[in-house]
Amino acid sequence: MKTEIASHRGGALLWAENSRLAFENTARLPVEQVEFDVHPTLDGKLVVIHDETLDRTTDGHGPVCAHDWADLSKLILKGSGGQRMLLLDEVMEIFRPTKIVLRLELKTGPGHVPYADPHAAKVVAAVKAGGMLERTVLTSFQLGTVAEAVRHGQPMNHVWLVAPHTQIDIGLAGVIAVTKANGVPMLGLRSTMLDAPTVATVRQAGLGIGGWACNDAAMIAKMFELAVDVFTTDRPDLALAERSKR
Repeated sequence: MKTEIASHRGGALLWAENSRLAFENTARLPVEQVEFDVHPTLDGKLVVIHDETLDRTTDGHGPVCAHDWADLSKLILKGSGGQRMLLLDEVMEIFRPTKIVLRLELKTGPGHVPYADPHAAKVVAAVKAGGMLERTVLTSFQLGTVAEAVRHGQPMNHVWLVAPHTQIDIGLAGVIAVTKANGVPMLGLRSTMLDAPTVATVRQAGLGIGGWACNDAAMIAKMFELAVDVFTTDRPDLALAERSKR
């Protein structure tokens, strides 16, 4: 089985994260997936940005959801050479000519509170309208969010991203139990929480397994050695180099 590579935020340690530059460069790479994050604007648009606030990655301030698109479209992404953030529709258009799968994370709002309905439904509707639902993997750290989203349309896969504290608090058996109870077919665990027994236990439960936060050569090599289904990385170049050696 081939371990797939997902360019995280378009390759966030190579180019300005979630920027057109990052996505267009990722589209030229032989990776299988591109990971990115979606938030709603005040006027109901869907924008691709990681944080729920603007301050870290743009020259703006405050919550993303407190601004309309007219204002957000004027902001500059730091380190991008003057580029603005993108709408979900624009990201889909970049990858439409490729075979790369969209790995779309449904984010929370300020205070890590999930956005109220119908945010998840709107995201699924947008991907469906763009003809990309069957090429999309939906992910979230909120199990309820990812389970809710797929009620509005079935993507190629959906994944619960498990925070380390959750895995510690309820144990791997607990994580597996609630995942299966919610009909989610795949887990994404932080790379530092993955080892051979963990991968074997997840697979024996009939679930897929992926890793995240795999950004240095040693951790990337570990993901291939564990033969996870997929891992996200800010350094897709290192991941591709490691895979080519194998």
